[in-house]
Amino acid sequence: MRSEVPGPDVTISRSVLRELARGGDLISSGWTAAAVGALAVGLVVVAVLRRRRRRRSWPWALGAGTAAVLALAVTANAIVGYVPNVQSLQTTLSGWGLAPSPTLSHGTATPVSAGPGQGATQAFKVPSPASLAMPTDSITWVYTPPGYDGTDATRYPVVYLIHGSPGASGDWFAAGDAPHAMDVLIEAGLVQPMIVVSVDVNGTGADTDDTECLDSTRGGSQVETYLTTVLVPWVDATFATEPDAAHRVIGGFSSGGFCTLDQGLRHPELWGTLLAVAPYATPGDGGDAMLATHEEWLTHDVTAYAPTMTIDPDQHVFIAVSAESTAPAVDAVRTVAQTLDDRGADVVLDEVTGVGHTWTMARSTLPYGLVWASGRMSGG
Repeated sequence: MRSEVPGPDVTISRSVLRELARGGDLISSGWTAAAVGALAVGLVVVAVLRRRRRRRSWPWALGAGTAAVLALAVTANAIVGYVPNVQSLQTTLSGWGLAPSPTLSHGTATPVSAGPGQGATQAFKVPSPASLAMPTDSITWVYTPPGYDGTDATRYPVVYLIHGSPGASGDWFAAGDAPHAMDVLIEAGLVQPMIVVSVDVNGTGADTDDTECLDSTRGGSQVETYLTTVLVPWVDATFATEPDAAHRVIGGFSSGGFCTLDQGLRHPELWGTLLAVAPYATPGDGGDAMLATHEEWLTHDVTAYAPTMTIDPDQHVFIAVSAESTAPAVDAVRTVAQTLDDRGADVVLDEVTGVGHTWTMARSTLPYGLVWASGRMSGG
């Protein structure tokens, strides 16, 4: 199945694409995988020769095994693109609680200083009422663009990015390489300066890892209420934002893409632009864990309500799917895009070639979505 929905009219030059690709280093390089693989083969040869000569060979065999595992890991990372560089690895491990991070009081953090043409990145713990049952150790990552002051009259649009499942808020700043993408696109004049907020939508209780951004009716986290009544107001109060839907973008990858569609379509008063990368059209198993009844689940099934929902002419929807995929879940998303288009919504469908359901897709698609979103804000 292929949709007739128009694709995004976005052009990014080869020079800019080269700059965007420079976020990677040795841990995401195929050449690194080849070199480590060759090392593994060499160590195997040495181990075999030493064994034949009745010399101690196990250290060499152990080294060969370690190198082989490392080569496989680097190969998988080069394909999937989850951790493009060492800095991203540190951010990812910090988000998972597997590496030390600064001790942060509510609402404050030590900023990472911006360099020439480079925005700043900060980590915050956003206070949330206990009644919402959100994790108390959640970190929210915030990017502010080059030249951001916060004390002058300049106001900025805000892009909110939601991770997949399993995942954490650091994913978009690590695997998604969002700060680097923003720096490059701003320098090239392809997007207006924007603030980027990477959100933690994990919960507590039985539905910890896959909340689908829903309010639990089983005693768990109230994620939708947290997003709409806590996080967005906190960002608007803390940073120099344009505090209206027209200048507010929600985006996400995988289950975060479902969150983007469901939250965005049901809250056009809050979200003016949607960037859904490899989304799902239903809340899936995560919805089953969060919601007590199937009737509640259906109220968040985009395929069910898209044909009858009220279309907001001022809302803009960008959906990206893998062009090669004919999986039922992907075709359901294409159907949603077609339904919205047929009913007069401003929607585009980006059929991305050469990638599957990976962070490589998310990272390569985000710049196109950001350029498209910035153009829509500017009336393009």
